[in-house]
Amino acid sequence: MTPSVDGPRTLIVSLQGIGNNLLALPLASALARRDGRPVCMLTQSARVQDLLRLRSDVAEVISLGARRYHGAWGLTRLIGDLRARRFRRAVLAHPAGSKAAALVAIAGIPERIAVVSPRMSAGARFLTHGRSYSQGLHDLEHNQWLAEMCDAHIDFERDWPPLRPEQGDIEGARAFIETAGFDPDARHVGLHTGCDGDFAEKRWPDTSFAALARSLYEETGRTSIVFDGPSEAGSGLRVAHLASTPVLAMNGWGGMTQALGMLAFCDVFVSNDSGLMNLAAAAGVPCVAIFGPSEVARTRPWGARHRVVRADRACVPCFHLGPWSGCIHPDRPCLVDVSVDAVVRSVRELLPK
Repeated sequence: MTPSVDGPRTLIVSLQGIGNNLLALPLASALARRDGRPVCMLTQSARVQDLLRLRSDVAEVISLGARRYHGAWGLTRLIGDLRARRFRRAVLAHPAGSKAAALVAIAGIPERIAVVSPRMSAGARFLTHGRSYSQGLHDLEHNQWLAEMCDAHIDFERDWPPLRPEQGDIEGARAFIETAGFDPDARHVGLHTGCDGDFAEKRWPDTSFAALARSLYEETGRTSIVFDGPSEAGSGLRVAHLASTPVLAMNGWGGMTQALGMLAFCDVFVSNDSGLMNLAAAAGVPCVAIFGPSEVARTRPWGARHRVVRADRACVPCFHLGPWSGCIHPDRPCLVDVSVDAVVRSVRELLPK
């Protein structure tokens, strides 16, 4: 693989969830302006690639989920591919771990920059530039630190929200809505019943989402669209059955850019703390975020047009950047205790007048 002399100078490494990849986009914009050329991004999931490629300041996305990097020789191929591109610097989007720091060091990238959190631990020795994280800051604010360590600047007025759906994905969503027997010219409320992977401890119950969908339909006439992707397909059908009011379940339909297109039909997005929550915020859709164990300050939807709802319990938050053993309460009271009425009130504040 022959590198181009005009190729990216900077590799942004973001090996956490899809939401973290999206929160790295303002960093990508700042570094692309600084370099005078787009950056390359290294991600864990292949699902996010099409979203990141919507950005002109991201020249290439390398995914560890690609078949080329599977198996015993996959890591060797990855290191070889990174070496061949001759990056000048690797910036580890926050939060980053020790394995990411070791990877870019082994790949021979001269400058290796990260915010050092407990997740980084021993990996700090692989960095050339680091700064200790500050609990209570948002991940985007820590990414601002990373930009500053590279003599760049994130302009939040310019760089957030960073995504807009393409017309083809909007038309695809319109066709899906119409084929399902719903009105594509109506306005809807988006619901995300899942979260990244099988992280059940972050999920508001389907029964509560169903009660919310019923209440919003009766009060505003808006149909709810449940963004239940491949990892939670079937959840939307359960919500529709329990609500007994019109609910459109995506039920695994489409990929991430199709979800972005569907957001164009939503006035508000109600979600657990998840990658799709960050996708909605990155698309400029007002969000009501339901938080359980995770830190609101660190991952809440960025911007003023959002609301966070959480239960008033002494045990939250319990999910921080260090090791986490899981919730000791099998019934997840920090989420069960979030009332439907509290979520409805927050949605009401954000709906167009």
